[in-house]
Amino acid sequence: MQERSARFSGGNGPAPSWIVAVLALCLMLWGLPPFPAGASEYDFAIPEADPVPWSFGGRVTARYTWHRLNDDTAGYRRIYAGTDPGANTHDLQALAELSASWRSNAFQAVVLTHHDWTRTFFDTGWDHAVYEGYVSISPSLNLTLDAGKKPVLWGTGYAWNPAGFLNRTKDPDDPGLNLEGRTYLGLDYIKSFYDSALNNIGITAMILPVIDGFANTELGENKDVNAAVKLYFLWHDTDIDLIWFNGPDQPHSFGIDFAKNLAPHFAVHGELAVQKEVDVQQIKPDGTIGLVQETQVSGLVGLRYLNTHDTTFIAEYYHNGAGQDDLWDAPASMGSTASPTVPATSVSTTSPATQRNPGRDYLYVKISQKEPADILYLTTWMATVVNLHDHSFNLLPGLTWTPVTNLEISGRVGIPLGSAHTEFGEKPDRFRPEVWMRYYF
Repeated sequence: MQERSARFSGGNGPAPSWIVAVLALCLMLWGLPPFPAGASEYDFAIPEADPVPWSFGGRVTARYTWHRLNDDTAGYRRIYAGTDPGANTHDLQALAELSASWRSNAFQAVVLTHHDWTRTFFDTGWDHAVYEGYVSISPSLNLTLDAGKKPVLWGTGYAWNPAGFLNRTKDPDDPGLNLEGRTYLGLDYIKSFYDSALNNIGITAMILPVIDGFANTELGENKDVNAAVKLYFLWHDTDIDLIWFNGPDQPHSFGIDFAKNLAPHFAVHGELAVQKEVDVQQIKPDGTIGLVQETQVSGLVGLRYLNTHDTTFIAEYYHNGAGQDDLWDAPASMGSTASPTVPATSVSTTSPATQRNPGRDYLYVKISQKEPADILYLTTWMATVVNLHDHSFNLLPGLTWTPVTNLEISGRVGIPLGSAHTEFGEKPDRFRPEVWMRYYF
Protein backbone atom coordinates (compact mmCIF):
# COMPACT_ATOMS: atom_id res chain seq x y z
CA MET A 1 0.00 0.00 0.00
CA GLN A 2 1.26 3.50 -0.81
CA GLU A 3 1.57 6.09 1.93
CA ARG A 4 -0.14 9.40 1.36
CA SER A 5 0.54 12.82 2.91
CA ALA A 6 -1.40 16.09 2.93
CA ARG A 7 -0.35 19.78 3.30
CA PHE A 8 -2.49 22.46 4.82
CA SER A 9 -2.06 26.24 4.41
CA GLY A 10 -3.95 29.40 5.27
CA GLY A 11 -6.09 31.41 2.96
CA ASN A 12 -3.32 33.87 1.94
CA GLY A 13 -0.46 31.43 1.45
CA PRO A 14 2.03 29.97 3.93
CA ALA A 15 2.90 31.90 7.10
CA PRO A 16 6.37 33.52 7.36
CA SER A 17 8.98 31.14 8.72
CA TRP A 18 9.80 33.29 11.79
CA ILE A 19 6.20 33.13 12.98
CA VAL A 20 6.21 29.35 12.64
CA ALA A 21 9.46 29.12 14.63
CA VAL A 22 8.15 31.34 17.46
CA LEU A 23 4.92 29.37 17.71
CA ALA A 24 6.84 26.07 17.83
CA LEU A 25 9.16 27.40 20.57
CA CYS A 26 6.22 28.64 22.67
CA LEU A 27 4.51 25.26 22.38
CA MET A 28 7.66 23.43 23.46
CA LEU A 29 8.22 25.73 26.47
CA TRP A 30 4.56 25.46 27.50
CA GLY A 31 4.83 21.68 27.54
CA LEU A 32 7.92 21.57 29.78
CA PRO A 33 7.49 20.93 33.55
CA PRO A 34 8.53 23.71 35.99
CA PHE A 35 12.18 23.69 37.06
CA PRO A 36 12.42 22.24 40.59
CA ALA A 37 14.62 24.16 43.02
CA GLY A 38 18.07 22.62 43.33
CA ALA A 39 17.37 19.94 40.78
CA SER A 40 20.35 18.78 38.81
CA GLU A 41 18.78 15.83 36.92
CA TYR A 42 15.42 15.41 35.29
CA ASP A 43 13.34 12.26 34.83
CA PHE A 44 11.75 12.16 31.41
CA ALA A 45 10.35 8.61 31.82
CA ILE A 46 6.82 8.26 30.43
CA PRO A 47 4.59 6.28 32.78
CA GLU A 48 3.02 3.15 31.31
CA ALA A 49 -0.59 3.49 30.31
CA ASP A 50 -3.04 1.34 32.19
CA PRO A 51 -4.28 -1.53 29.99
CA VAL A 52 -7.80 -1.04 28.67
CA PRO A 53 -10.00 -3.78 30.16
CA TRP A 54 -12.63 -3.60 27.41
CA SER A 55 -12.31 -4.68 23.80
CA PHE A 56 -14.90 -4.57 21.04
CA GLY A 57 -14.88 -5.99 17.54
CA GLY A 58 -16.76 -7.95 14.97
CA ARG A 59 -17.17 -8.67 11.32
CA VAL A 60 -19.77 -8.41 8.58
CA THR A 61 -20.19 -10.85 5.72
CA ALA A 62 -22.14 -10.62 2.47
CA ARG A 63 -22.60 -13.91 0.57
CA TYR A 64 -24.21 -14.86 -2.74
CA THR A 65 -24.83 -18.44 -3.93
CA TRP A 66 -26.11 -19.54 -7.34
CA HIS A 67 -27.63 -23.03 -7.61
CA ARG A 68 -27.65 -24.45 -11.14
CA LEU A 69 -30.14 -27.24 -10.60
CA ASN A 70 -30.24 -30.82 -11.83
CA ASP A 71 -33.86 -31.98 -11.86
CA ASP A 72 -32.94 -35.61 -12.63
CA THR A 73 -31.49 -36.30 -9.17
CA ALA A 74 -32.93 -37.65 -5.94
CA GLY A 75 -31.64 -34.61 -4.09
CA TYR A 76 -33.64 -32.29 -6.35
CA ARG A 77 -36.83 -34.33 -5.99
CA ARG A 78 -36.53 -34.37 -2.21
CA ILE A 79 -35.82 -30.66 -1.76
CA TYR A 80 -38.08 -29.18 -4.43
CA ALA A 81 -40.98 -31.65 -4.33
CA GLY A 82 -44.24 -29.92 -5.24
CA THR A 83 -42.52 -26.73 -6.45
CA ASP A 84 -41.15 -25.41 -9.74
CA PRO A 85 -37.94 -23.45 -9.10
CA GLY A 86 -36.88 -23.51 -12.75
CA ALA A 87 -33.29 -24.13 -13.77
CA ASN A 88 -31.70 -21.84 -11.15
CA THR A 89 -32.16 -20.58 -7.62
CA HIS A 90 -30.22 -17.85 -5.83
CA ASP A 91 -29.39 -17.38 -2.16
CA LEU A 92 -28.43 -14.12 -0.48
CA GLN A 93 -26.98 -13.75 3.01
CA ALA A 94 -26.01 -10.75 5.12
CA LEU A 95 -24.33 -11.60 8.40
CA ALA A 96 -23.01 -9.56 11.30
CA GLU A 97 -21.10 -10.93 14.30
CA LEU A 98 -20.35 -8.63 17.23
CA SER A 99 -17.90 -9.42 20.02
CA ALA A 100 -17.03 -7.80 23.32
CA SER A 101 -14.72 -8.83 26.15
CA TRP A 102 -13.70 -7.49 29.53
CA ARG A 103 -10.60 -8.58 31.42
CA SER A 104 -9.49 -7.66 34.91
CA ASN A 105 -6.57 -9.53 36.44
CA ALA A 106 -7.65 -13.19 36.59
CA PHE A 107 -11.23 -12.57 35.41
CA GLN A 108 -12.48 -12.46 31.82
CA ALA A 109 -15.95 -12.17 30.26
CA VAL A 110 -16.62 -12.74 26.54
CA VAL A 111 -19.73 -12.32 24.36
CA LEU A 112 -20.13 -13.08 20.64
CA THR A 113 -23.52 -12.57 18.97
CA HIS A 114 -24.56 -13.80 15.52
CA HIS A 115 -27.14 -11.99 13.34
CA ASP A 116 -27.98 -13.56 10.01
CA TRP A 117 -30.39 -12.45 7.25
CA THR A 118 -30.96 -14.94 4.44
CA ARG A 119 -33.12 -15.10 1.34
CA THR A 120 -33.58 -18.45 -0.38
CA PHE A 121 -36.08 -19.98 -2.78
CA PHE A 122 -38.19 -21.09 0.17
CA ASP A 123 -37.84 -18.42 2.82
CA THR A 124 -36.58 -14.99 3.81
CA GLY A 125 -35.86 -13.96 7.37
CA TRP A 126 -33.56 -13.18 10.26
CA ASP A 127 -31.82 -15.48 12.69
CA HIS A 128 -30.25 -14.23 15.92
CA ALA A 129 -28.11 -16.33 18.24
CA VAL A 130 -25.51 -16.02 20.97
CA TYR A 131 -22.49 -18.01 19.76
CA GLU A 132 -20.36 -17.30 22.82
CA GLY A 133 -21.18 -15.97 26.27
CA TYR A 134 -18.93 -17.09 29.10
CA VAL A 135 -16.80 -16.02 32.04
CA SER A 136 -13.36 -17.37 32.88
CA ILE A 137 -11.41 -17.17 36.12
CA SER A 138 -7.73 -18.11 36.36
CA PRO A 139 -6.81 -18.48 40.03
CA SER A 140 -3.30 -19.54 38.94
CA LEU A 141 -1.21 -19.67 35.77
CA ASN A 142 -2.01 -23.39 35.40
CA LEU A 143 -5.75 -23.39 36.12
CA THR A 144 -8.73 -21.81 34.33
CA LEU A 145 -12.40 -22.19 35.27
CA ASP A 146 -15.08 -21.56 32.61
CA ALA A 147 -18.85 -21.12 32.82
CA GLY A 148 -21.16 -20.34 29.93
CA LYS A 149 -21.24 -20.90 26.18
CA LYS A 150 -17.86 -21.45 24.53
CA PRO A 151 -16.65 -23.14 21.31
CA VAL A 152 -15.42 -26.73 21.55
CA LEU A 153 -12.82 -27.61 18.89
CA TRP A 154 -11.43 -31.06 19.62
CA GLY A 155 -9.55 -33.26 17.19
CA THR A 156 -6.78 -32.72 14.67
CA GLY A 157 -8.52 -33.36 11.33
CA TYR A 158 -9.12 -30.65 8.73
CA ALA A 159 -12.27 -31.96 7.01
CA TRP A 160 -13.65 -34.30 9.71
CA ASN A 161 -13.22 -34.84 13.45
CA PRO A 162 -14.51 -38.29 14.43
CA ALA A 163 -13.11 -37.83 17.97
CA GLY A 164 -14.64 -34.36 18.30
CA PHE A 165 -17.83 -35.67 19.84
CA LEU A 166 -18.96 -32.17 20.88
CA ASN A 167 -17.77 -30.26 17.81
CA ARG A 168 -20.12 -28.37 15.56
CA THR A 169 -19.93 -29.28 11.86
CA LYS A 170 -17.27 -27.13 10.23
CA ASP A 171 -16.53 -26.00 6.68
CA PRO A 172 -12.92 -27.03 5.94
CA ASP A 173 -12.73 -24.57 3.03
CA ASP A 174 -13.92 -21.57 5.06
CA PRO A 175 -11.73 -21.68 8.19
CA GLY A 176 -12.78 -18.17 9.20
CA LEU A 177 -16.35 -19.32 9.85
CA ASN A 178 -17.36 -18.96 13.50
CA LEU A 179 -19.06 -21.97 15.11
CA GLU A 180 -21.65 -21.87 17.86
CA GLY A 181 -20.35 -22.93 21.25
CA ARG A 182 -21.58 -25.41 23.84
CA THR A 183 -22.91 -24.39 27.24
CA TYR A 184 -20.94 -25.95 30.06
CA LEU A 185 -19.12 -25.67 33.37
CA GLY A 186 -15.50 -26.61 32.92
CA LEU A 187 -11.90 -26.42 33.99
CA ASP A 188 -8.55 -26.48 32.22
CA TYR A 189 -5.37 -27.41 34.01
CA ILE A 190 -1.93 -27.65 32.39
CA LYS A 191 1.46 -28.53 33.84
CA SER A 192 4.84 -28.18 32.15
CA PHE A 193 7.95 -30.28 32.70
CA TYR A 194 11.56 -29.61 31.81
CA ASP A 195 14.31 -31.99 30.74
CA SER A 196 11.73 -34.72 30.14
CA ALA A 197 10.25 -36.58 27.19
CA LEU A 198 6.84 -35.50 28.54
CA ASN A 199 6.87 -31.71 28.11
CA ASN A 200 3.26 -30.85 28.99
CA ILE A 201 0.22 -32.53 30.47
CA GLY A 202 -3.25 -31.03 30.66
CA ILE A 203 -6.81 -31.90 31.56
CA THR A 204 -10.08 -30.38 30.38
CA ALA A 205 -13.28 -31.43 32.16
CA MET A 206 -16.84 -30.36 31.27
CA ILE A 207 -20.35 -30.69 32.65
CA LEU A 208 -22.98 -30.00 29.97
CA PRO A 209 -26.56 -29.72 31.30
CA VAL A 210 -29.59 -29.86 29.01
CA ILE A 211 -32.07 -27.06 29.66
CA ASP A 212 -35.13 -26.79 27.40
CA GLY A 213 -35.08 -23.65 25.31
CA PHE A 214 -31.71 -22.53 26.65
CA ALA A 215 -28.78 -24.92 26.63
CA ASN A 216 -27.62 -28.09 24.79
CA THR A 217 -31.11 -29.14 23.71
CA GLU A 218 -29.58 -31.26 20.90
CA LEU A 219 -27.69 -33.38 23.47
CA GLY A 220 -30.71 -34.99 25.10
CA GLU A 221 -33.84 -34.34 27.12
CA ASN A 222 -34.48 -31.62 29.66
CA LYS A 223 -32.41 -31.97 32.86
CA ASP A 224 -30.01 -34.49 31.33
CA VAL A 225 -26.41 -33.96 32.41
CA ASN A 226 -23.61 -34.88 29.98
CA ALA A 227 -19.93 -35.05 30.83
CA ALA A 228 -16.71 -34.87 28.82
CA VAL A 229 -13.01 -35.13 29.68
CA LYS A 230 -9.93 -34.55 27.55
CA LEU A 231 -6.40 -35.43 28.64
CA TYR A 232 -3.60 -33.71 26.73
CA PHE A 233 0.05 -34.78 26.46
CA LEU A 234 2.99 -33.26 24.64
CA TRP A 235 5.23 -36.32 24.49
CA HIS A 236 8.37 -36.51 22.34
CA ASP A 237 7.12 -33.41 20.47
CA THR A 238 3.86 -35.18 19.64
CA ASP A 239 0.48 -33.68 20.63
CA ILE A 240 -1.82 -36.41 21.97
CA ASP A 241 -5.40 -36.14 23.28
CA LEU A 242 -7.43 -38.81 25.07
CA ILE A 243 -11.15 -37.98 24.96
CA TRP A 244 -14.18 -39.36 26.81
CA PHE A 245 -17.84 -38.32 26.44
CA ASN A 246 -21.07 -39.74 27.87
CA GLY A 247 -24.62 -38.77 28.73
CA PRO A 248 -28.07 -40.28 29.39
CA ASP A 249 -29.08 -40.01 25.71
CA GLN A 250 -25.60 -40.24 24.19
CA PRO A 251 -23.46 -43.25 23.30
CA HIS A 252 -20.49 -44.00 25.53
CA SER A 253 -17.65 -42.49 23.48
CA PHE A 254 -13.87 -42.78 23.62
CA GLY A 255 -11.42 -41.03 21.33
CA ILE A 256 -7.73 -40.40 20.74
CA ASP A 257 -6.02 -37.97 18.41
CA PHE A 258 -2.45 -36.97 17.62
CA ALA A 259 -0.46 -34.44 15.59
CA LYS A 260 3.28 -34.36 14.95
CA ASN A 261 5.68 -32.34 12.84
CA LEU A 262 8.05 -34.81 11.21
CA ALA A 263 9.91 -31.89 9.62
CA PRO A 264 9.41 -28.10 9.53
CA HIS A 265 7.41 -28.49 6.31
CA PHE A 266 5.76 -31.88 6.89
CA ALA A 267 3.20 -32.91 9.54
CA VAL A 268 0.94 -35.90 10.17
CA HIS A 269 -2.23 -36.22 12.23
CA GLY A 270 -4.92 -38.74 13.05
CA GLU A 271 -7.99 -39.59 15.13
CA LEU A 272 -9.70 -42.75 16.36
CA ALA A 273 -13.19 -42.88 17.91
CA VAL A 274 -15.15 -45.73 19.48
CA GLN A 275 -18.83 -45.24 20.31
CA LYS A 276 -20.58 -47.98 22.27
CA GLU A 277 -24.29 -48.72 22.59
CA VAL A 278 -25.28 -46.59 19.60
CA ASP A 279 -29.00 -46.83 18.84
CA VAL A 280 -29.47 -47.93 15.23
CA GLN A 281 -32.75 -48.32 13.37
CA GLN A 282 -33.06 -51.69 11.66
CA ILE A 283 -35.69 -53.28 9.46
CA LYS A 284 -37.05 -56.47 11.02
CA PRO A 285 -38.07 -59.57 8.99
CA ASP A 286 -41.75 -58.59 9.36
CA GLY A 287 -41.05 -55.19 7.75
CA THR A 288 -41.30 -53.13 10.92
CA ILE A 289 -38.50 -50.87 12.15
CA GLY A 290 -36.88 -51.46 15.52
CA LEU A 291 -33.90 -50.20 17.47
CA VAL A 292 -30.76 -52.23 18.05
CA GLN A 293 -27.48 -51.18 19.65
CA GLU A 294 -24.05 -51.52 18.11
CA THR A 295 -20.47 -50.36 18.57
CA GLN A 296 -19.17 -48.01 15.88
CA VAL A 297 -15.50 -47.34 15.18
CA SER A 298 -14.43 -44.31 13.13
CA GLY A 299 -10.97 -43.08 12.24
CA LEU A 300 -8.97 -40.54 10.29
CA VAL A 301 -5.36 -40.21 9.22
CA GLY A 302 -3.87 -37.30 7.29
CA LEU A 303 -0.85 -35.26 6.35
CA ARG A 304 0.09 -31.67 5.55
CA TYR A 305 3.06 -30.75 3.34
CA LEU A 306 4.43 -27.32 2.39
CA ASN A 307 6.93 -27.13 -0.48
CA THR A 308 9.47 -24.44 -1.35
CA HIS A 309 7.00 -22.75 -3.73
CA ASP A 310 4.51 -22.01 -0.90
CA THR A 311 2.18 -24.75 -2.14
CA THR A 312 0.35 -26.57 0.65
CA PHE A 313 -0.92 -30.14 0.23
CA ILE A 314 -3.47 -31.61 2.67
CA ALA A 315 -4.74 -35.18 2.36
CA GLU A 316 -7.01 -37.17 4.71
CA TYR A 317 -8.57 -40.62 4.70
CA TYR A 318 -11.75 -40.90 6.80
CA HIS A 319 -13.59 -44.06 7.85
CA ASN A 320 -17.14 -43.39 9.07
CA GLY A 321 -18.26 -46.12 11.46
CA ALA A 322 -21.87 -44.96 11.16
CA GLY A 323 -21.82 -44.89 7.35
CA GLN A 324 -22.87 -47.33 4.65
CA ASP A 325 -21.04 -48.87 1.71
CA ASP A 326 -23.97 -48.68 -0.70
CA LEU A 327 -26.21 -45.70 -0.06
CA TRP A 328 -28.89 -46.62 -2.56
CA ASP A 329 -29.63 -50.30 -1.99
CA ALA A 330 -32.31 -50.95 0.62
CA PRO A 331 -30.10 -51.04 3.73
CA ALA A 332 -30.47 -53.26 6.71
CA SER A 333 -29.42 -50.38 8.92
CA MET A 334 -31.65 -47.34 8.46
CA GLY A 335 -29.82 -44.85 10.63
CA SER A 336 -28.12 -44.15 13.91
CA THR A 337 -27.92 -41.47 16.56
CA ALA A 338 -24.19 -41.54 17.17
CA SER A 339 -23.72 -37.85 16.46
CA PRO A 340 -24.37 -35.67 19.52
CA THR A 341 -26.05 -33.16 17.22
CA VAL A 342 -28.95 -35.62 16.75
CA PRO A 343 -31.09 -36.49 19.81
CA ALA A 344 -31.28 -40.17 20.58
CA THR A 345 -35.07 -40.11 20.28
CA SER A 346 -35.00 -38.79 16.71
CA VAL A 347 -34.72 -40.59 13.38
CA SER A 348 -31.39 -40.17 11.61
CA THR A 349 -31.67 -41.10 7.96
CA THR A 350 -28.72 -42.24 5.90
CA SER A 351 -29.94 -40.71 2.64
CA PRO A 352 -27.09 -38.83 0.94
CA ALA A 353 -29.53 -36.01 0.32
CA THR A 354 -29.98 -35.35 4.04
CA GLN A 355 -26.59 -36.07 5.64
CA ARG A 356 -23.10 -34.68 5.12
CA ASN A 357 -20.97 -37.58 3.89
CA PRO A 358 -23.07 -40.56 5.07
CA GLY A 359 -20.90 -43.12 3.27
CA ARG A 360 -18.33 -45.44 4.78
CA ASP A 361 -14.96 -44.27 3.43
CA TYR A 362 -13.77 -40.93 2.07
CA LEU A 363 -10.68 -39.16 0.78
CA TYR A 364 -10.17 -35.40 1.16
CA VAL A 365 -7.45 -33.59 -0.79
CA LYS A 366 -6.74 -29.87 -0.88
CA ILE A 367 -3.94 -28.06 -2.74
CA SER A 368 -3.52 -24.34 -2.06
CA GLN A 369 -1.08 -21.90 -3.62
CA LYS A 370 -0.02 -18.67 -1.93
CA GLU A 371 0.36 -15.62 -4.21
CA PRO A 372 0.36 -17.39 -7.60
CA ALA A 373 2.01 -15.40 -10.41
CA ASP A 374 3.25 -13.04 -7.68
CA ILE A 375 -0.24 -11.61 -7.12
CA LEU A 376 0.00 -10.21 -3.61
CA TYR A 377 -2.39 -11.37 -0.89
CA LEU A 378 -4.07 -13.94 -3.16
CA THR A 379 -4.44 -17.64 -2.34
CA THR A 380 -5.92 -20.10 -4.81
CA TRP A 381 -6.91 -23.66 -4.01
CA MET A 382 -8.50 -26.83 -5.29
CA ALA A 383 -10.23 -29.30 -2.97
CA THR A 384 -12.12 -32.55 -3.48
CA VAL A 385 -14.06 -35.04 -1.37
CA VAL A 386 -14.21 -38.55 -2.86
CA ASN A 387 -16.56 -41.35 -1.82
CA LEU A 388 -14.21 -44.32 -2.10
CA HIS A 389 -17.00 -46.88 -2.54
CA ASP A 390 -19.15 -45.37 -5.30
CA HIS A 391 -16.28 -43.25 -6.75
CA SER A 392 -18.36 -40.07 -6.92
CA PHE A 393 -16.74 -36.85 -5.78
CA ASN A 394 -17.21 -33.14 -5.26
CA LEU A 395 -14.70 -30.82 -6.98
CA LEU A 396 -14.23 -27.44 -5.34
CA PRO A 397 -11.91 -24.80 -6.86
CA GLY A 398 -11.67 -21.53 -4.96
CA LEU A 399 -9.67 -18.45 -4.05
CA THR A 400 -9.24 -15.93 -1.25
CA TRP A 401 -7.93 -12.38 -1.77
CA THR A 402 -7.12 -9.82 0.92
CA PRO A 403 -6.62 -6.56 -1.00
CA VAL A 404 -6.51 -4.37 2.12
CA THR A 405 -6.20 -4.99 5.83
CA ASN A 406 -9.30 -6.58 7.39
CA LEU A 407 -11.08 -7.15 4.06
CA GLU A 408 -11.36 -10.68 2.67
CA ILE A 409 -12.93 -11.64 -0.66
CA SER A 410 -13.50 -15.35 -1.35
CA GLY A 411 -15.12 -17.46 -4.01
CA ARG A 412 -15.56 -21.14 -4.85
CA VAL A 413 -17.52 -23.40 -7.19
CA GLY A 414 -18.95 -26.72 -6.03
CA ILE A 415 -19.11 -29.28 -8.87
CA PRO A 416 -20.58 -32.68 -7.82
CA LEU A 417 -19.63 -35.47 -10.22
CA GLY A 418 -20.84 -39.05 -10.30
CA SER A 419 -23.17 -41.49 -12.00
CA ALA A 420 -26.76 -42.20 -10.98
CA HIS A 421 -27.27 -43.78 -7.55
CA THR A 422 -24.04 -42.35 -6.16
CA GLU A 423 -23.68 -39.85 -3.34
CA PHE A 424 -22.49 -36.85 -5.36
CA GLY A 425 -24.21 -37.92 -8.58
CA GLU A 426 -27.57 -37.43 -6.83
CA LYS A 427 -26.89 -33.94 -5.47
CA PRO A 428 -29.52 -31.31 -6.42
CA ASP A 429 -27.02 -28.93 -8.09
CA ARG A 430 -25.14 -29.36 -11.36
CA PHE A 431 -22.76 -26.75 -9.98
CA ARG A 432 -22.90 -24.13 -7.24
CA PRO A 433 -20.82 -20.91 -7.53
CA GLU A 434 -20.48 -18.93 -4.33
CA VAL A 435 -18.80 -15.61 -3.49
CA TRP A 436 -18.54 -13.74 -0.21
CA MET A 437 -16.90 -10.64 1.25
CA ARG A 438 -15.90 -10.43 4.92
CA TYR A 439 -14.77 -7.29 6.73
CA TYR A 440 -13.26 -7.35 10.24
CA PHE A 441 -13.36 -4.42 12.63
